[in-house]
Amino acid sequence: MILQRPLFICDHAERLICPLPLKIDCYRGCSTRCAYCSLNGLRTGINGFDGVQPNSIRFIEKFFYRRKTGMERALIDQRSPIQIGISSDPLQPIEKQYQVTLRVLRILQDRQYPTVITTKFPGQLTESGYLGAIEGLPLAVQSSVSTQDQALLKRLEPVAPSLQNRIAALQTLSDAGVHVQLRLWPYIPDLAGNLDELLGMAHDAGVKDVLCNFLKIYHAGGTCLKINKAVGRDYLKSTCLKYRNAGLFKIASYEDQIRELSHVQDLCRGLGLNLLTCDDFIGTRNWQDCCGVGHYPGFEPSPWAYYVNGWRITDHTSFQEYISNYDCPWHDEFESEWNKGKLARSISGLIFNEEDKTYSRRNEDVWRLR
Repeated sequence: MILQRPLFICDHAERLICPLPLKIDCYRGCSTRCAYCSLNGLRTGINGFDGVQPNSIRFIEKFFYRRKTGMERALIDQRSPIQIGISSDPLQPIEKQYQVTLRVLRILQDRQYPTVITTKFPGQLTESGYLGAIEGLPLAVQSSVSTQDQALLKRLEPVAPSLQNRIAALQTLSDAGVHVQLRLWPYIPDLAGNLDELLGMAHDAGVKDVLCNFLKIYHAGGTCLKINKAVGRDYLKSTCLKYRNAGLFKIASYEDQIRELSHVQDLCRGLGLNLLTCDDFIGTRNWQDCCGVGHYPGFEPSPWAYYVNGWRITDHTSFQEYISNYDCPWHDEFESEWNKGKLARSISGLIFNEEDKTYSRRNEDVWRLR
């Protein structure tokens, strides 16, 4: 099992499709003990809930101050936005002791570097030392919430702050000029509580973008048992949603996702909120980056990533046609994976044409094109 480096580029299919490929994890492990956490079911090399440890700040520093070569440095030179908080929450309670995230923010502030923070603890950023570190920084803060139901939220996310605490923090950050986002992640329609109220609270706090992706229940790691304990029943047997196997995990059927996301979209539209999902089954993203930061000043997501560049794929689209005019640091790797059909295995709606190494779009997916 290999530990992930503190600063890294996402791997596997994510490297081909994610518009924010540059990542930082300030800690190894996560103490938030969320019942649904994907780390329960992934062999990540992270110590899970126990033994949380700070990552090396020197490792992160060298990419900004000393290293001049490599793919990570190439992305930094392109000012590709960096996302903090992938496998562990960067502002979890241990941050009060080690302040690794605070030190990282100061490095990024020194370069005015576009930054995205994903956290359940946005309140930490409202403390004076942190407000100073993010002043003038191109920053988007994504606050994750799984349900409006206060009692259930405490069981699903036992260490995380209350919903009111998170919303109040977003209001403070928004007033300070930070781009704030609500992250319905994971989205569990029958456990989400009063979604209209939750979205209304977010809107009033300054949120303009809502990110929403469905729950994945991993087969390994006891994720299902942890969810059952949190909700007080056998969730998969009692839910009205139809869950299907999708390799390492189960996820709601396409039909269920489209129906429920359409409902969320209706609620968002009524409040003037922008709804974004990665897979974009309901066609609302229109090839924006799935984190929704591309329209913020100073943020330029990687233009070659499928989630923003996939519109180029129509009928027998070649790699040269797809990647034309883009300076991708892993161009050769991307071409190799393209020629193996990896995009079609990762993206529903694509067909790999083995004979000429091109891709076409399934007829039912044409409506997603802009």
